Amino acid sequence: MPCTSRFATAADYESMMCIGLDLTDPVVLAEIELYLDLAAADIHSAMAASDMCSCSLAAWTTNYLKKLNILDAAAIQGCPCTNMTAEMKAAWLAWLDNQFMLIRTGKIELCAGETGSEFPAFADVPRSWTDWNTAEIMYQTLIKTP
Repeated sequence: MPCTSRFATAADYESMMCIGLDLTDPVVLAEIELYLDLAAADIHSAMAASDMCSCSLAAWTTNYLKKLNILDAAAIQGCPCTNMTAEMKAAWLAWLDNQFMLIRTGKIELCAGETGSEFPAFADVPRSWTDWNTAEIMYQTLIKTP
């Protein structure tokens, strides 16, 4: 189930945001894990809004969700390693909010084998040129209608 835990580890956070953090220090480790858990909830809520919590995730989503989880945790925490300014934090939060909106609306589809809401689709209305064809269209409509 994709919506049950965080998508990144403290080691992932350290390698992307704060190389050199002392992950052997239990206080530092606990703080990072807390923010990763809090940030994962934002991702879970976006996924739940578009019913993506019960599917198998596409292969590419692993790194994408890890990135969202780490950047959201760093923005919530105020990541001391990056000397995050208010403008930087606002930019990250705006980008994250946009990503969550794209997930919620299905424009980014995380489930394997699915397509997003903006994937091109085409259908054609059946046309009848003969009486026989009209009967066939009506018959097909009847058997497809529950």
